[in-house]
Amino acid sequence: MSMDYKGRKLIGLRHALRGIQQVFRKERNLKIHLIISVVVIFFAAFLDVSLMEWAVLFGIIALVISLEMINSSIERVMDYLAPEWHASAGEIKDIAAGAVLVAAISSIIIGCIIFLPKLMDIMF
Repeated sequence: MSMDYKGRKLIGLRHALRGIQQVFRKERNLKIHLIISVVVIFFAAFLDVSLMEWAVLFGIIALVISLEMINSSIERVMDYLAPEWHASAGEIKDIAAGAVLVAAISSIIIGCIIFLPKLMDIMF
């Protein structure tokens, strides 16, 4: 009995959801990003950000979390392919971690651009 297209899509969705669950359960840095994301969302609600600012915030949150997941995947693949220390494996892992760092720093800058003027209005 062959599986129809919809059934294959649901299986793919289940695998993707399981992957998200695994990375949230096992990766400390992803938990940190998630906590910071929740704080940012509360700040955004409190400071009444615009629709465009919400879009930017959710976009950068998704980017940081997605890159952290990709970084975790790359680390696991490299640990599997090169269980002993290898310079190339280390460089690959460092580059992936650097991508997360670039996105995280960018998210801080974006947060400052969105939140600082609103905080300054409240304070002064």
